[in-house]
Amino acid sequence: MMAWPPLTAPGPRAILFDLDGTLVDSAPRICSGLRAALVALSLPVPTDAEMRGCIGLPLPHVWDRLGVRVDQHGRAIDGYRAWVATADQVPAPTFPGIDDLLADLHRNGHTLLLASAKDTTSAQKALDVHGWNELFIGASGSEPGDGPDKRALVGRGLSMLPAELRSSAIMIGDMPVDGDAAHSNGIGFIAVSWGYGRHDELLSHHPIALVADAAELARMLA
Repeated sequence: MMAWPPLTAPGPRAILFDLDGTLVDSAPRICSGLRAALVALSLPVPTDAEMRGCIGLPLPHVWDRLGVRVDQHGRAIDGYRAWVATADQVPAPTFPGIDDLLADLHRNGHTLLLASAKDTTSAQKALDVHGWNELFIGASGSEPGDGPDKRALVGRGLSMLPAELRSSAIMIGDMPVDGDAAHSNGIGFIAVSWGYGRHDELLSHHPIALVADAAELARMLA
């Protein structure tokens, strides 16, 4: 892995974090929920690799990617959410070093915001179940009418920040959609290598860095 220098303009900054594949290893749970929803509709079930490739997209657009007809989207979403509500409620495991990283960033004065393709209510619930409410100022999730990406929700997240922090904010994520949303909103992008995105695709979105683990990310943000 390439050695990346620390960011310029050191000091407290706003950091937008993706959730799935960046902070928590939720792919097995997400794939199980998608599979259950498709089976309930008697629809073909894609491979796990195909479903993992959809992680990071707002849920309505996941169904587009998986070939579900528009008139079936409502039932597919209901089926997925019903599975989530009745499945094991133990939080998805965090990736190694993430809890310490978040605590250290907060302690050092950084402003943390969750920017997840989950709907806003579910994104906020993720902060609750992981015990991160005191570390993050809030969560920006997908809303009805958002496009098939994260541009709108990242824009809403930036509007939640103090004005003086917006231009130097950083988006951290594991999928190309995170890089696209960051650049579209005029902020920097740091890609993480431990998530679900292909490294070549992440590098094609011109990240400030592609980091190997939480310790390297901590050094970048110091």
